Amino acid sequence: MRTHAPVALAALLLATALASGAPARAEEGAAPDTLRFAPAPPEREQAPDGSRTYFGHGEPWLRAPFGDRLLTEPEQWRSEGRRAGRLNVSFDYNRVDPLRVGLGFEAQRPGTLHPRLGGRIEYATGRDRTLYGAQIEQPLVRSDRYAIGGSVVRLTAHNDLQQVEDLENSLALLIARTDHRDYFEREGQGAYLAWRVPDFSNVTLHVRSDDYRSIPLDPGTRSWFYRDRGLRPNPAIDEGRARTLMLRLERFAHRTHLTHAGLYHGIELERAGGRLGGDFDYTRALADVRGVIRVSPAATLALRTVAGHASSGTLPFQKEFVTGGVDGLRAHTTGQFRGDQMLLGQAEAVVGLWHVRSRGFEGGLHAIAFVDAGRAWFDPGHAWDVRRQHLAADAGLGLGTSEDNLRIYFAKNLQDPASDVVISVRLQRPF
Repeated sequence: MRTHAPVALAALLLATALASGAPARAEEGAAPDTLRFAPAPPEREQAPDGSRTYFGHGEPWLRAPFGDRLLTEPEQWRSEGRRAGRLNVSFDYNRVDPLRVGLGFEAQRPGTLHPRLGGRIEYATGRDRTLYGAQIEQPLVRSDRYAIGGSVVRLTAHNDLQQVEDLENSLALLIARTDHRDYFEREGQGAYLAWRVPDFSNVTLHVRSDDYRSIPLDPGTRSWFYRDRGLRPNPAIDEGRARTLMLRLERFAHRTHLTHAGLYHGIELERAGGRLGGDFDYTRALADVRGVIRVSPAATLALRTVAGHASSGTLPFQKEFVTGGVDGLRAHTTGQFRGDQMLLGQAEAVVGLWHVRSRGFEGGLHAIAFVDAGRAWFDPGHAWDVRRQHLAADAGLGLGTSEDNLRIYFAKNLQDPASDVVISVRLQRPF
């Protein structure tokens, strides 16, 4: 049996998470230590990046994790009741920096012509490297529908499809000595035009120039447990300058207690080289489309489809499509499949089992059944020919807390009966 985190630790975390909900008032006539079991309440959604960002009646925003995340979208900012500005602290522990700490800032007044500002400054201790990001956006109309902006960044980046967030990945490395991402440095600047189309998508056209650099593994990276376990090497990338023109579409799901489904997406069409110059020449498309269907008050079905296609040129290593690991094909190893073409489909059914309420705590459990199918591959002719591919398929079961702050998955490779069951622990929904 292969594990991504200790089973005993997962059980302890599960028990702790069940008991860590908001305190509930004991009902009249019940003894203080009485546990009251009730039918599972309607499920609360969590953003795929693990954030507890709510709007309206306390429901979250759902979005595919694209972009540098320096500015919050105006509609989301308004719905969260934000003031003119905010500060936040960032933290990440990985096998190349290894400790990265920073401070972020945002200032905006949606619905006005005031510029929107976002910034972040970080320090990677092991690399003795200062990292930064700054973005400014100028609305062209008071409705925020049209805007022009620009950004400069130097950051520790990872592949777009390795979507485990900083906190969860940091804990995986500290506790289980497992890092789910591969890293490189990106430094550059760009400008963009934005068109926010209601009920369709946020459409942005970017022109960028970015320098890419490899980052070596830090052999001194420490963990609390499994200290004798070797860390995966951090692969070298294709270094150089990319000058790109990119069209990006992003749609957020605006969920409330009245809605029964949410559909959201992140789509990128990217052209590098040619008349733009630079060291790379390729045309690349990536689409990540997700949906949540409310089957009953206590049951949901979450669906995700990812498709990637390089129609010309040669993708640099850092732009290749990857799948395998906790965020796709959960019974396979991290980044097991790689290529310039890709297809991945995921489905997850979640059913509330019961709700536990006492004077001291409130919590509950969800049962999960899932299936993943897909693959990434290389095609010299740039053909997205799925019919000729032997897609991998995984399936399994899981348990999660009602607040989705802890999930335990048991995954099996359906095409290899002799394969081990892979146990993974997540602090968020995978999609």
